[in-house]
Amino acid sequence: MATLKQILPEPIKRPLRPVVQWLHKMRWQHFCPVCGSRVKQFEPLPQFYFDKFQEFGFDCCHRRGETCNHSAYLCPHCDASDRARLYSLYLNERLPHVARRCNYRLLDIAPTQSLSAHIRRNYTISYRTADLQMHGVDDCIDIMDMAIYAEDSFDALICSHVLEHVRDDIRAMAELYRVLKPGGWGIIMVPIEVGLEGVYEDPTKVTEAERWKHFGQGDHLRIYSREGFLARLESVGFKVLALGAGYFGQRRFHRCGISATSILYISEKPRQTRNQMD
Repeated sequence: MATLKQILPEPIKRPLRPVVQWLHKMRWQHFCPVCGSRVKQFEPLPQFYFDKFQEFGFDCCHRRGETCNHSAYLCPHCDASDRARLYSLYLNERLPHVARRCNYRLLDIAPTQSLSAHIRRNYTISYRTADLQMHGVDDCIDIMDMAIYAEDSFDALICSHVLEHVRDDIRAMAELYRVLKPGGWGIIMVPIEVGLEGVYEDPTKVTEAERWKHFGQGDHLRIYSREGFLARLESVGFKVLALGAGYFGQRRFHRCGISATSILYISEKPRQTRNQMD
């Protein structure tokens, strides 16, 4: 059977070509900045989470995560989450100017496979991974006591969705601050609930079922509000920048499957530290 392309005469096909090209482009309008793939559609948050919410009574319908796109959560090519795609947008801006400096040190705590591969593939820096329980990382560390790293060891760090698992998150934040060099920066992120006040935590909730119900995951110990999270980071010395769609651009967020409410928090260690000021 002949196709329309074969049947239509050239004078008719010529003005239609731009429209056809535009329609073809719109079929793959999304892009994953982690793996560099064009994406027809990002995949939603796995049904597993919604099943757990329902099983244990976590009222997800009346809660709104600040940086979580439930409907476009994973890249179908590399499994990068929406927050990993957000991080890569910033790394693409911040790291290229040090791409030839092998002495530039970045620490990635609880690394994800897709973002870790992106970093190794794109930046010629000293990249080190660490975690308490994960196999295959460079260092086995407790984020509350990273004594294996000297003070002022790293130029940058990534600590994504770790602090909500930690017994003493302020102590862990202080350790992150300690190991950063003056002038260093870190992507430090946690689940943030829009509309929440302070930080909701309850040490009496010790079972997996209780934590699913109260904190939205069986190994979470708290839920943060934006103000509560920033207050704790600032209490240990960090200066925090909040970068959202106004910084990256709404169109860029949409193309990369990042929700319009998403915020990237960059925690900076001042060049003049508290000890130096004292």
